[in-house]
Amino acid sequence: MRILSLLALAFMCVFAACSDSELVSMKQLSSGAKLYEQHCSNCHQADGSGLALLIPPLQQADYLTNNALLLPCLIRNGAAGAMEVNGKIYNQKMPGNAKLSDAEILDICRFVLQKFPEKPISLEDESLTLALQKCDSVGN
Repeated sequence: MRILSLLALAFMCVFAACSDSELVSMKQLSSGAKLYEQHCSNCHQADGSGLALLIPPLQQADYLTNNALLLPCLIRNGAAGAMEVNGKIYNQKMPGNAKLSDAEILDICRFVLQKFPEKPISLEDESLTLALQKCDSVGN
């Protein structure tokens, strides 16, 4: 019982040491992880490794690193046609998910961009929101 009390106290101290923006960010990443698991991991796998030559990897993917601002549109609208990732061509259609809210899409983006690139990619919320608005206005 004493150990549980100490663990709870330690958690509260760490939690209290975080700023409001850090707490929001942690909540968004946690939400993004859950949403990724629900909507993306069946194809891209939990570890982001993809599926053979059918589904491209997200883990250390050069395409993701070079096109981070396209991610909101890819999630919302999907993709069709050939895509080169880490020197390999993938040509399987990716379905979009128009049922996800803007906030859910942005949480998935934050999670994916932190978890899978070789070096985490930090984009301002405004940049991701603007990218999502642009893809909605042009349909892709």
